[in-house]
Amino acid sequence: MSREVALHHLLGRTVRDPNGRKVGRIEELRARIELQEARSDYVVAEFHVGSFGAIEGLAGAHFARLLLHRLGRLAPYTSHSIPWDRIDLSDPRNPRTRDSLEELKAKSAASGSA
Repeated sequence: MSREVALHHLLGRTVRDPNGRKVGRIEELRARIELQEARSDYVVAEFHVGSFGAIEGLAGAHFARLLLHRLGRLAPYTSHSIPWDRIDLSDPRNPRTRDSLEELKAKSAASGSA
């Protein structure tokens, strides 16, 4: 099922897991272009959710991780790349991930992105 949601309704929104726990805020979307006959559409591939994702957007992911690593416990940093189909947008103002916070942390640790 195809659904359109305005980008401004998503950026900065707090994402919660199925148990209501805060995962982080939507800081970035990754999209791909799909060509269909006479038009092309941008289709969201994944959501980047985290506590300091805005720094990543300005400075680049590698630099942001180095900076936040140096700050240590003063600025804890977690981020998650969540595939589009693992986010429930039935209420765009209150997005929810289909995975628990523990599952997201395990996936991030396995991919080395946390």
